[in-house]
Amino acid sequence: MTRKPQARTAQTRDRLVAAARDIVAETGLAGLRTEAVVARAATAKGTFFAHFPDKDHLLALLLAEILRAEVAQLAVPASREQLADNLDRVFAAFSSEPERLTLLVRFSGPVGVGLGIDEVIHDVIAGFAGGLAGMQARGMIAPGGDPALLGEGLVAFLFHAAASAQCPLTTMDKDAARRRAQVLLHRLTDALLWPGTESAGKAARSGG
Repeated sequence: MTRKPQARTAQTRDRLVAAARDIVAETGLAGLRTEAVVARAATAKGTFFAHFPDKDHLLALLLAEILRAEVAQLAVPASREQLADNLDRVFAAFSSEPERLTLLVRFSGPVGVGLGIDEVIHDVIAGFAGGLAGMQARGMIAPGGDPALLGEGLVAFLFHAAASAQCPLTTMDKDAARRRAQVLLHRLTDALLWPGTESAGKAARSGG
C-alpha cells in the first residue's frame, strides 16, 4: 500500500520534467515558465513546488541532460588540435545561452547535488585529464604538471571564457563577444600548457 502514493509522486514528477523538456526544446531555457509547465503536465502549481524548490532547479536538471548529450561525443584528446576542438565544443555548450552560465554557476556546487550538473563537469574534467596525461606521456606537454589539476584549470578557463562571452564591450555585438571570449580561452590554455607558443586555435582567434 505504501508504494502507490510514491509511484504516483514519481509519475507526477516525471510528467513535470517531460513537460518542461518539451517547452525548452521549443523555446530554449529562457522560455520556460512555471505556469506553462503545470498546464502542460495537467497538475497544480503547488504540486510543482512540492517537487522543485523553484523553476531554476528544474532548469538545472534539464541543462544537465542537454550538456550530457552535447559533450557525450567528445573523444579523449590525443593532440593539441583535438584538445582545442574539445575546448571549443565545451565552450559552445557552456555559453550558447546566457541562462546556461547562470545555472552552471549556481548548481555546480553543493546546491546542485542530485541534479546532474556536477556530474557533467566532473566528466569534462576527467576527459581533459585523461587526454593531458596521454599527451604528457608522449612528450607533447611538459612533464611535472598533475593532469587532473590541469584539467581542473581548463574547466576554470571555460567558465571564465563563458562569462566573458556574456559581457560584451559596448561596441561589440554578441557574436563578436563570443569570438573574443574563444580567443581568450585558447590564449589561457596556451599559457598553461604551451607557454610562449601559438595555439592550434589561431585560425579561430583571428576572427575576433
